[in-house]
Formats: sequence, structure tokens, C-alpha cells
Amino acid sequence: MEIELFDLGILVGNWESISLNPTVMIHRNGENHQLSIIYMNEATKQASPSTYEIQEDEQGYFVYLNGKRSSLTYCQRLDMLTIATMGDYMRN
Repeated sequence: MEIELFDLGILVGNWESISLNPTVMIHRNGENHQLSIIYMNEATKQASPSTYEIQEDEQGYFVYLNGKRSSLTYCQRLDMLTIATMGDYMRN
């Protein structure tokens, strides 16, 4: 399978899950890009982010979520981000 690499800079911004998973933010931190998942505490209405470094290898981009590798793919035609364990996200 041919992996289509892309510039992570096009992912910078806020992404909203189409299946009601937590919102994610992608941002630069120096030379690296990071993915933050914004968890909402329903009781207190407090948002708490968890941040992960986006890594790259010959299979493409990925993050480690709870110790599991989760690949990141992007469809430029639909402007849709897919996080393997969390589903599809549309730009917010």
C-alpha cells in the first residue's frame, strides 16, 4: 500500500469528531507537531487536554495513545483527518 505523506502543517488547527469523540487540536511545538485531545468532564464542565507528539516512520504519521500506536491519515479532497482508534475528524 502506498502511503501518502503530507506536510503536517496543513493539519494545524482544531478538529471535531464526526462520531462524538473528544475534539482534537494539532499545533506546532518548535520543530515538532503535537496532537492534543480535549477531554470534557461532564460534571465540572472543565476541559483537560492530553498532548501527544506526532511521530513519523516508513508507515506514515502516528501517535501513541494509551500505549497503543494510532495512525494519522489525511484526505485532502475531503479535508478529513482520521485517527485510527478514534475515527474521522472534520476541521472546526
